[in-house]
Amino acid sequence: MQRNRDKLLNTVKREIMQLRSQSLHHAVIINLVRQQPPQQLKRSWDLEVKVGKRPIFQLPAQVNIIQVFDRMRGKLLILGNPGGGKTTTLLELARKLVIRTEKEKNLPIPVLLDLATWQNNNQKISDWLIDQLKFKYNIPNKVTKDWLENQLLLPLIDGFDQVSPELLEHCLEGINKLSLDFQPKHLVVCSSFAAYKNCYNKLRVNAAVLLQPLINSHIQDYLLVARSRELWSYIKDEPKLLNLARIPLMLSIMALAYEEILIAAWKRITSKKGREKYLLNAYIRFQLGKETKDKWYSRNQEPLPEQTRRWLVWLAKRMAAENIQEFRIELLQSNWLDPNLELQTYKLIVNLISILFWGFTFGFIFGLVWELKEGLISGAIGGLICGRFGLPGLKFLVLRIVLFSNGHIPWNYRRFLNYVSSRLLLQRIGDRYQFIHHFLYQHFAEM
Repeated sequence: MQRNRDKLLNTVKREIMQLRSQSLHHAVIINLVRQQPPQQLKRSWDLEVKVGKRPIFQLPAQVNIIQVFDRMRGKLLILGNPGGGKTTTLLELARKLVIRTEKEKNLPIPVLLDLATWQNNNQKISDWLIDQLKFKYNIPNKVTKDWLENQLLLPLIDGFDQVSPELLEHCLEGINKLSLDFQPKHLVVCSSFAAYKNCYNKLRVNAAVLLQPLINSHIQDYLLVARSRELWSYIKDEPKLLNLARIPLMLSIMALAYEEILIAAWKRITSKKGREKYLLNAYIRFQLGKETKDKWYSRNQEPLPEQTRRWLVWLAKRMAAENIQEFRIELLQSNWLDPNLELQTYKLIVNLISILFWGFTFGFIFGLVWELKEGLISGAIGGLICGRFGLPGLKFLVLRIVLFSNGHIPWNYRRFLNYVSSRLLLQRIGDRYQFIHHFLYQHFAEM
């Protein structure tokens, strides 16, 4: 039991470090603020707290999320707008909880979970949690269930707003049932304001932490610290651009991608969606065009920006079609192929190679024992019968060949995924990959 606990705690600790080091906020600190070693910028957004029916009150700037967690006995709902800092706040809380849990062995283990992976309203949230710990951390189901029953897990649940709208109420009821059945000592859930507001029922937590949009002074301070004084001078009198900068994620992207932004062209865009798309495209151009020290490709051997975009668009579309947030190369399946020519080609190659292999094997063996004629007959029969069972690893190899030949992926796919992770378009957590933010995921999926 202790070995499994230490294994999980160390894995969660690595996951938190990887996610934080591959965040846009961290990139601003390293590339613009140039802090060494990188420390946290002061929290940009204001925090407000709602407890029961009492009036909402604002927290002083020096109060951090772990203090709120302790004061509210570890049962919190974190609410904010998309890109408003919910996941950043959750990761900061997780980091401090892991440090605390390393020192005190009797505390429950914090685990990061994303409700975007819950897709079946007939599946209990407790069963989903058990499956997720198996998928993410390779913890046996029996061990996870024992931990749940003994209140040894601290679920930190993100992505409530990524659940399908028609399933939100079922999901909320499932989380409440988890609280009733297993009575975890602590529980934290993140959601957008809009998704949670539309639910009839409410979560069984002690308080809601409300992340407020940035105000002008926050934006100015952030950009000045990030050495982006010129950007502030351009947007401070532009209400539409300033409104976009009130979203912390977009503010970080503005600061990073400023060199690729043509302010005059950006100002002419009339829709909020159009301004967001312009900014995301500028960020993608910047990340694919800048000089880096990553060693995934030799100098001047990196994929062309248009190739990288095409491969990421295909990945985002397939992930969206499967409704998954994280990707592993091992998850590539034949249903990711176009059902017409690509899938038919894949099946033909797999069947042909299987039949030829088993036919040759049986023909060779029986040809040695009997005459050539009997060997050929045995080979034909053996190939037709055993060819249906395929060969170990053959289907995955042929799938990679078909995807590569149709331009959907590069041949060395892992190297490419690591490369775009170093460019802060994806995040790499162990052997899993996800887009750096849901905004970017949707942007590629809609291209």
